[in-house]
Amino acid sequence: MTTPAPQQQQQPPPQQPPPQQPPRLPPGSLPPAVVDAVAVALSALLLTALTAAAIIAALLSRFPAVRSARYRTFWQGLQRVLDRIVVPHPPPLTGVIGAASEATARQNLARRAQFAVAAATRVAGAMAEARSRGEDVEAAADAQIGQETRYFQQHLDAMWNRARAAGMVDMAAAEHGNLLGWYAIRNDGKTTRECLAADHHNFYADQMPDIGWPGGGPHPNCRCFPGPPWPGAPLLAGSGPRRSRAA
Repeated sequence: MTTPAPQQQQQPPPQQPPPQQPPRLPPGSLPPAVVDAVAVALSALLLTALTAAAIIAALLSRFPAVRSARYRTFWQGLQRVLDRIVVPHPPPLTGVIGAASEATARQNLARRAQFAVAAATRVAGAMAEARSRGEDVEAAADAQIGQETRYFQQHLDAMWNRARAAGMVDMAAAEHGNLLGWYAIRNDGKTTRECLAADHHNFYADQMPDIGWPGGGPHPNCRCFPGPPWPGAPLLAGSGPRRSRAA
């Protein structure tokens, strides 16, 4: 008599992991997918709109998905940041017109808008936290605006430094041509590694290298300067030839 083979015990199907929930946004924050688009739109509006109220109205019209009450605190924060910090302090003008200055002006405008969005998020977060604790919301907003004003001064200093360095590049390009050399001070032991690495390299005046402009890009108080191109030297990263030049 044949013994029947033992039946294999069926294993239950593996359990599917629960669907991941989207990360919860901090109070007063816009969705990450919207933040960059709002900053880009804001950089253009800062050139044309005269008041914070006009800027807010234009942004709300352009981004209806974040007009709901859920994001009201962010817009209140942005209104305060624009009214009290950003709009009264336009980016610096050097009076030098050239490719480097034009590129830097665009960069400064973008950084100004990015700061406004980030600062508005921090102000809105302070307001939401005070509201949740039953504290004075206006006092919390004012305290955060005070901090953001100090941060913005650092941004203004950086913008001025970039604009000044771009003006130096434009003046060097007027004398030596579009291809320029990076010159670092090497004999006093104070120059940073990144500036020493950029020394004896070339870059184009109409295409900012990844490190930034000499004298303004790498770090505060950079002492590097542009000059005639180094013969046969390699190009700095990010300042390669454009198609129009390569053609």
